[in-house]
Amino acid sequence: MYLALIADVIDSKMVQERFDLQKQLEKTLQTMNELFGEFLASNFTLTLGDEFQGLLKVDAPVFQMIDTLRSLLTPTQLRFGIGLGEIDPLQSIGADGPAYWNARAAINLVHQKNDYGNTQIYFSSGKEKQDFFVNALIASGEAIRSGWRGSQEEILLDLLKRCVYSENFSQQDLAQSLEINPSALSKRLKSSSIRVYLRGRAAALASIQSLAKGEAYDRII
Repeated sequence: MYLALIADVIDSKMVQERFDLQKQLEKTLQTMNELFGEFLASNFTLTLGDEFQGLLKVDAPVFQMIDTLRSLLTPTQLRFGIGLGEIDPLQSIGADGPAYWNARAAINLVHQKNDYGNTQIYFSSGKEKQDFFVNALIASGEAIRSGWRGSQEEILLDLLKRCVYSENFSQQDLAQSLEINPSALSKRLKSSSIRVYLRGRAAALASIQSLAKGEAYDRII
């Protein structure tokens, strides 16, 4: 079982400097392959136009990877499809298979139903009930993130730079890193709901990994 991740640039045809965007994508994917190489079964690569994909091991921190991609490519907006499925071991890793088919189905869902532009990530394993649960968690996080101002998003960006992706982060370390006083940080944490965001991402990931291990739906919830 693998996780396939397919992403593309939103409204890429409206980007005037397409060559510069391609170069930025290539550089970013190289950085991702270096940062998360231990979790990759097949490196991130550009495929068609402004679309790219990678094949991840099931223990990969897929949402941390997505948020890292977003941070590296800002202000470029991306949509993502995550697919869980098998890949034929007799084929070369990353060639094709259910994981990619499900990822393609997931990214098509983003085109069809994105909650008024707020939800840019979908997951598919081909199991409707389980996918509904995971996607509800994902959409809740996307709704939280869509309301962030620059100062609130700065919290996540700082955590990502320090390779922290858990609600159990040190508030003292974060205050020092952002160079703000604890009181100001507390207000920012409350208004951003960052701990709820990260908790939801952790729950979605745990659910996906349970599906990969073949655990029953009632055990997931």
